[in-house]
Formats: sequence, C-alpha cells, structure tokens
Amino acid sequence: MKRRKIRACVMALAMAACLTPLGPAIAAPNQGSSAKQPAAAQKQNKPKTYFGKIVKLQNGKYGLIIDAKKSQGYFLDDQKTAAKYAGKDVLVKGKVDPHTSILHVASIKAAF
Repeated sequence: MKRRKIRACVMALAMAACLTPLGPAIAAPNQGSSAKQPAAAQKQNKPKTYFGKIVKLQNGKYGLIIDAKKSQGYFLDDQKTAAKYAGKDVLVKGKVDPHTSILHVASIKAAF
C-alpha cells in the first residue's frame, strides 16, 4: 500500500513538473487578421473533447493529465470547476492555447 502511495506521489510530482511552463510565449495580437485566418488556425479554434484525470499540482492549481506515460497534460483555466473533479477521470471540452498549454474550459463532465 505504501508503494502505491509513493508511486502516486512521484507521478503527481512528475506531472506537475511537466505541466509547468518554462516561459510562456507572449504573442502580440494581429490587428485585422482574425477575419482571414488560415484553415489550420480555424481548426485549432474549434473546441475539442479531452479525456484525462484532474490532478492538483504543486502550485495548488489543477491540471488535466491526458497521458501519464508520456507526461502529457494541460493547465486548466477554470480552477473552480476543476476542483470539484479532483482525482477523477473526466471529459473536458475546450480549446487549447498552444503557446501556454492552457486548456480554456467550456465544460467538464465525469467520464464514468
């Protein structure tokens, strides 16, 4: 039982380290370019559904782990709703900001 708890703590710390941005990129908004976005950019703006587990990170914020083996996940912008699902498998619908790895949450539902 202790091994399982230690393994879970180590995994949580590893995920927190992977989700911590080294330096978020700040992009200046392009004036007048929103009407003529390329097709790839328009696809990114559509909300997607992500399956994963909500975890509390070292900094006290919540993130979504989508692949624990590859240490992939996202920060969540809706911390209040995420807190309700801490430690649970969820389906999160939203858009990802590729510069900051923040998932802008539209909705969160329990997966099972």
